[in-house]
Amino acid sequence: MSINSLTETEVRRSVRESAAAEGFEAAPGEPEPPANNNAVNNALSMLVKYIPTESVTLYVAAISAAVALKSFWPRITAAHIYWFFGVFTPLLFALIYLGKRRASHLPTFPPLGEWPWWKMFAATVGFLVWALAVPGNPYIQSDTAGAAVAGLLAIFISTVLSVLEPLFDRQP
Repeated sequence: MSINSLTETEVRRSVRESAAAEGFEAAPGEPEPPANNNAVNNALSMLVKYIPTESVTLYVAAISAAVALKSFWPRITAAHIYWFFGVFTPLLFALIYLGKRRASHLPTFPPLGEWPWWKMFAATVGFLVWALAVPGNPYIQSDTAGAAVAGLLAIFISTVLSVLEPLFDRQP
């Protein structure tokens, strides 16, 4: 799931809470959640929920352009690119989240206790693991065994993050 989707659910929750605090049952014009809540969709969403597709997409482009980037910055390595995006993921999450709050006419900066810390953390861990499954990453060589282990680890971590969500995510 993308950072955009993760932040969308968080902003919807804030809008509902704000409306409830003002005595309304639902925010005006708020769409109902989709009714496709079945075992297959739940299993698939568990596997992909914390893959920050925006960061992974940019990372894949940067890794693909690593040779060209070296002509501008000779000291840049695949590890630099990997860790840049590891730090960039929570920053991107925060920027998207704050932008969505503002667009929803909520205070741009919520109190610290209302930040979606779990989703930000899980998206970052999701990136760090899924980026290892990308060919050209600095830590796992793209031989068959390494790629298989990275893919298995990515699926395992995605599942674990989804299972841990009820324990650590802020409940409405």
